[in-house]
Amino acid sequence: MIKPWPIIESTKGPDMGLFCIRVNRCRSPRTGQEHDFYVIDSPNWVQIIPITSEDRLVMIRQYRHGCARIFLELPGGLIDKGDLSPHQTAKRELLEETGYLAEDLSLLTRVYPQPAVLNTIGLTYLARGVKRIAGPELDVAEDIEVCLLELQRIPDMIRSGEINHGQTVMALGLYLLLNT
Repeated sequence: MIKPWPIIESTKGPDMGLFCIRVNRCRSPRTGQEHDFYVIDSPNWVQIIPITSEDRLVMIRQYRHGCARIFLELPGGLIDKGDLSPHQTAKRELLEETGYLAEDLSLLTRVYPQPAVLNTIGLTYLARGVKRIAGPELDVAEDIEVCLLELQRIPDMIRSGEINHGQTVMALGLYLLLNT
């Protein structure tokens, strides 16, 4: 039976602002040997599947520096320390990035995107009947284009690779699985 590995020692590494790196020295419960594991400590995040009353999906195009590419993805962002709840973060991020307001917002799923090295939890919310009430209010380090897409096009866009942002594919795949 698999058992948790006890942490013998934990050493904080560099603080990069958005994330910190930690080295955990752990003991294998099976062999008793000790090994170092690197953990990236970063804030939890939310993403939103916003659907209008006309069954159009509100998505964004955004340049991502890690891959040096523009991605078509769901709106979302990090949960700030000052946020009262992830639910509040989801409403705030949707409004800031797209100008759309979510009246009906519910948690769809909670995932661990890369548990081998990240301790982060991602929460995906479903927002039905969203309405545009303003323009986006972007951070100074964001450039975002808001896109409205027919919901029925999404499976083909995922299959063709037009939508290939991992978190977005996971969330939309789950949504389609549960709603078709």
